[in-house]
This record gives sequence, structure tokens and C-alpha cells, in this order.
Amino acid sequence: MATLTGILKFGAGREAKTVAIYTFANFFNKGISFLLLFYFATVLTEADFGLLSLFSNSILLLMPFVSLGILQSVNAEYFRQDKKEFSNLFSSTLLLPVVVAAAAILLLLAFKQPLQQRYAFPSVMIGIIPVITLFTFLNEHLINMVRNNNDPVKYLVVNIGRLATEIVLAVFFISALEMGWLGRVLGMFVSLLLVAVYAIIYFRERQYLSGSIRKKYIRSELVYSIPIIVMQAAVFCMGSSAAYFIDYFTHDLSAVGIFSIAATFASVILVLCTALLQYVYPKVYSILAQNNINYSALRRLMIWYAGVMLTGTAAVIAAAPVAYSIMLKPAYNTGLSYYWLVCIGYFFWSLSYLLYAFMLYRKQKRKILLASVISIILSLASHYFFVKQAGSFGAAFSIAIVYAAVFCITLIFVRKELSPIFQPQKKGLL
Repeated sequence: MATLTGILKFGAGREAKTVAIYTFANFFNKGISFLLLFYFATVLTEADFGLLSLFSNSILLLMPFVSLGILQSVNAEYFRQDKKEFSNLFSSTLLLPVVVAAAAILLLLAFKQPLQQRYAFPSVMIGIIPVITLFTFLNEHLINMVRNNNDPVKYLVVNIGRLATEIVLAVFFISALEMGWLGRVLGMFVSLLLVAVYAIIYFRERQYLSGSIRKKYIRSELVYSIPIIVMQAAVFCMGSSAAYFIDYFTHDLSAVGIFSIAATFASVILVLCTALLQYVYPKVYSILAQNNINYSALRRLMIWYAGVMLTGTAAVIAAAPVAYSIMLKPAYNTGLSYYWLVCIGYFFWSLSYLLYAFMLYRKQKRKILLASVISIILSLASHYFFVKQAGSFGAAFSIAIVYAAVFCITLIFVRKELSPIFQPQKKGLL
């Protein structure tokens, strides 16, 4: 009862408005995307969805190598350093993603032929993947800085503005110009380009780009990037890589498309997770930065987050059959047989992602690296075995198992940080 009271009290007051704006921004974006699934499912084939899924997953695969852990590191240092030194860090690290993206373009073009033979990627997709990845990095960097500056209204405008531009362009390219799946890709490209341009303007206005290029920051970020790259690679292996295994074993882009639709519906859980963590991560970092850490506040924050995520997961699972019957063709209904497994997996990941805040803030490189390597090995082995045995259902089953195992692994790695937070206290929440 005390726990429930604490959760309810936590959501009251001025800070609840900030959480509400972050949540609305993320859910508005996902809500519009869901409504448009009906349109895209009508004008695009299941195979088109499969191709677009592999395209999106390729961006996710490349993202860790472009971002190099800069997003996580800069977020933590924002609360540690003074304005001048932070601008030096920001200016120094922004060069690295550009260099990596340029190298990725050359590398992908060199291997264009085998990629096209194995995954039937059109040439335009291969060339544009690193560019969109770089724009995505700038978009996320912008969102993080806006969030760290506690400007939820700008956060809302940037998110909704980018999505509106992307959707309008995609509909125009597909319906008016009859460009099919390419119209979806071009809509994404142009919208992210506009946000990338605004990101540079915003960084200049905030004087984040007024610092000097310091070799020490470049070196330190490159060292720090190793565990972060592996961590992000682990994120990709746990979830997004399942589409590649389905395509590899079934040779059926339609099966990939149906699975991607199921994963898209289940990703509402990840949207809720992302929205809440836009608020929770800065709070965790600011509390940990205090000389006297308020463990009670951390405990209330974590319990509130877990409670909201559990409620949200249950609601998403219950709503799927209705959403499928209203929005999609019957051909996609096979995804309902394994949809709930993906939801369970995403719930466990939402809890793990919260716990990662402690390792990211402390820059515990060895722990992050080891936990990520274990996750990669576990994910690839599990996906290979279960997808080979049971196709798409096996992929969903594997996702649930992998994320649950990763949550247990993460608990082990942060047990020392959790001990003072949840140890019995006379006047605590528990």
C-alpha cells in the first residue's frame, strides 16, 4: 500500500507536466505512425515492409559505430562540467561521427555487390544508410541537449515537426509520385536532414560549438566508445537482428514484413520506456551527482518507473487484437500468435535500460563491455537456434528469453549500486 501511495504521489505536481509532455511527444509520434500503418499496409506489400525493415535495422546496426558512445558520454558530462569545458568536449567529439559516416559510405560501396546478392538491397539504400545514420545521430544529440536543458516544449516541437515532415513527404512520394518503398526512404531522409540542420543551429546558439578541439577528449571518447559500441551492438543483436535471421532461414521478405509489423506494435512499450527515461535519466544523473545521494528519491523514482512500465505493457498486449482487426489486412494476423512474447521481452529490456543508467553515469567501461559481450553471444546463439527451429515464432520466443536473461545479468552487474537504494530503512518507502 505504501508503495502504491508513493507512486501516486510521485506523479503529482509541476514535474508531472514535464513527464506528460515527454510522454505525449513520444506517444503522439508513435500514434501517428500506427494510424499510418493502415495506409502503408494498403499501398505497400508485405515484401516492401520486409525490405524497409532490413533498411531500418541496418541503420540501427551502424548507429553505434557512428555515435561512438558520444550520446551517453556527453549526457553524463553535461551534469559534471562547467559551461566552457563542456563546450570543448562537445566541439571535440562532434567531428568523430562525421569521419565514421564517411568511412562507412566507402566501406558499404566496396561491398555493395555481395550485399545486394544476399539481401536484395537496392543501390540507393546502400549508399544512403550511413548518411541517414549520421542525421539520426544529430537528431538524437539535439533531443538529448533539449532534454538536458529542461525544455520539454521544444522537445515536443522537434519531435512532432520531424515526424509530420517525414509523413507528409512519404505520402506525397508514394501516392503522388508512385515511388513505392523508395518514397518512404526519401521522406525519412529529407525530414532528418532538416532536423540535422536545425541541430547545428541550436548547438551554435547554445555555444556548444564555441569550444576548442582537444585531443584529450577525442582520445577519452574513443576509449569510452569501445564498451558503448559493444553495448549498442548488443541492443541490436537482442532485438533487431531477429529480422535478419528470419530472412536468412526463410528467404521470405513477407515473413520479415509480418514480423516487423508485430514488433512495431509491441514497440509502443519501448516508446513509453523512451518517454519516461527522457525524464528519469537526467533525474538519476542529477541525484548521483550530489555529495549526499538521496537514495529514497532514487527508490521512489525507480518503483514509479517500473509500475508505469508494467501497466503499459499489459495495456499494449490487451490492445493488439483490436488494433490488428482495425488497421491491417488479414495477411498480418499471423503476427498475433507471437506478438505477446515480443511485448514481454521489451518489458524486461525497459527495466534493464533503467539499470544501465548507473553503469553509464559511473563510466564503468569493463562492466558495460562484459555485460554487452555476454548479451551479444546469448542473443545470436538464441536467435539462430529458435529461428531455425520455428521461424518467426521462434524469433519472438527468443526475444522474450534473451531480454529476460539480460535483465538478470544487468541486476548482477549493478547490485552494489542497488544495495543502498533498496536496503531496509526505518522510514523508507519499502
